[in-house]
Amino acid sequence: MLKRFVALGLGLALSCAVAACGPDEAGDAADPTFVTPSGVASSGAKSPASSAPPAKTVKWGKPVMVEEFDGPLSSNWARYHTPDAKKSPRSHNNISVSDGLLHLTGGVDKAYGKDVGAGVMYLKDYKYGHFEVRFRVDAGAGYALAILMWPKNNDDWPEAGEIDFLEINNPTRQTASGYVHHGKDNETVGIDSYQADFTKFHTISGDWLPDRITYYLDGKQVFNAVPSDLKAGLPDESVMNLAIQLDQGCRKWIPCRNEQTPEKVVMDVDWVKIYKMPKNYKP
Repeated sequence: MLKRFVALGLGLALSCAVAACGPDEAGDAADPTFVTPSGVASSGAKSPASSAPPAKTVKWGKPVMVEEFDGPLSSNWARYHTPDAKKSPRSHNNISVSDGLLHLTGGVDKAYGKDVGAGVMYLKDYKYGHFEVRFRVDAGAGYALAILMWPKNNDDWPEAGEIDFLEINNPTRQTASGYVHHGKDNETVGIDSYQADFTKFHTISGDWLPDRITYYLDGKQVFNAVPSDLKAGLPDESVMNLAIQLDQGCRKWIPCRNEQTPEKVVMDVDWVKIYKMPKNYKP
């Protein structure tokens, strides 16, 4: 569950996902934050009954978007810039591209004199498809990673849902989690932990289809949900945007910086690929 900011074109539209704002936060429109979804970790998200069977194969065809970060970040990518936020401030100064990689850096932004994170969002809208991100992240407390689909209109959350392909708040980067949210009650289904050394490169991918949402790690299925797993079914009301974030924090779901945290904690993204759902797809 996120409360985030969306940079649109040359301007910056700042808005809070209203359902993610509690009574004390609803008026704080300059407060983006990464929060592990309610009902996970300590209380445990509901595990889908359909998680074991393998998802049926889809012929995705050629990707409609391939980003290999071989040059400057294009205008198709919005850069989060909310350095004055009270929680999880982000700075565009902590976003860079070099050696074929996108770098999102957690650490002190000298221009603002504070510890910040970074995030980007792909501005093309999608409803259904297959999404792939190859990435790694440094170990270090104080920063949490998220790769997700978020409704184009923040006001549509939580009714329109949220698709969290991957979240990592474990400082050692040895475990990750993934979730699906949907409905006015923000019902959540997901997998609390799957293991890998995420300080090394891995590929997270996900199918978003009318009849299932399936996550894969390095091509191996790790999670599968079908409409019956949630009272509201799977997200289907809104187009969504792909977001990639490394968020700074010091609270319940993001362990605080400590003596073992390096000066800079970097998330590297090697490439991103997006495929549209085939026109002849039949659930």
